[in-house]
Amino acid sequence: MSNIKVKIDVEFSETEDPVTENDCVERIGDGSFKLVIGHEYEFDIDRLESTLLHVNYPALRTAISEYLERASKKKPANN
Repeated sequence: MSNIKVKIDVEFSETEDPVTENDCVERIGDGSFKLVIGHEYEFDIDRLESTLLHVNYPALRTAISEYLERASKKKPANN
């Protein structure tokens, strides 16, 4: 039986995208999630951390759901 690799890619980057309204996390075309906060929070570690955690939750739930869906379709291993 194969092992399971878990990988997370976190990115902070400058953007010209507008600030996300109501802190609603958005799933984008490549399957990742994003939330844009204002430039005034660039050095606010608490806001950066809370934003990261806020974006992380739906990303984790989606990844787990998609993994379990794929895993449930696999043929059971013979023991």
